[in-house]
Amino acid sequence: MIDVAAVLQARMTSTRLPGKSLCPLVGVPLVEHIINRLKAVTDFDHIVLAVPDSPSETPLIETAQRLDVAITKGPEEDVLQRFLMAADQVKARHIVRICGDNPLIDRQLVRSLIQTHLAQNADYTITSDPIPLGTGTEVTKVDALKQIAKTTTEPKYREHVTTWFHDYPATGVQSRVPAPAYLINKSHRLTVDTENDLILMEKIFENFCTSASPLPDLEKVIEFLDTHPDVAQINASVHQKNWRT
Repeated sequence: MIDVAAVLQARMTSTRLPGKSLCPLVGVPLVEHIINRLKAVTDFDHIVLAVPDSPSETPLIETAQRLDVAITKGPEEDVLQRFLMAADQVKARHIVRICGDNPLIDRQLVRSLIQTHLAQNADYTITSDPIPLGTGTEVTKVDALKQIAKTTTEPKYREHVTTWFHDYPATGVQSRVPAPAYLINKSHRLTVDTENDLILMEKIFENFCTSASPLPDLEKVIEFLDTHPDVAQINASVHQKNWRT
């Protein structure tokens, strides 16, 4: 049985930046950068792209097929159900939730989260430290997600897969993992949800993505943003949606 699956949630119909999943960064689609970054993490048994079941997702699906990534198509708003379908497809017992907005997810942190989650047989694992938006992830036990799906039909819990664990912290066994020092208390916004986010990410990839080193070193990116406040400020005024309300 496949044990751990990275489930990458993405769609072409983003409200603030439609089609962002295929926006090019140094000539490569954003989602491809994410997939390449995930492939460099050896702790996954499988990578699954989870998209809405809609004709609009065809270009995204074709990209995943070219990269030899499994694909699950499910409800657009019920992301929880989409994740459970992805887990069932590859017979995963644990899911690493990957957001399709985040091409700079920290590989060191991902590995630590997975290892701690499995060692402690946790239901939900996340970092214990404040880190830049777009650099972290979460690990969940599939059985815990199934129980949430049975418990609630409330839209916020169906769309935002792990919100239940934050609203009900006594749910199951929850673990916290320290983040790498270079991420802690850094306020940089490293996700892509608006045009300004994309402009910043383009500058980062132009500086740190090369044919010899196609995966930007996040520690060096953070150092660059710390020492180039004019660049870091490009998306500093972007308002982040509150996904817990």
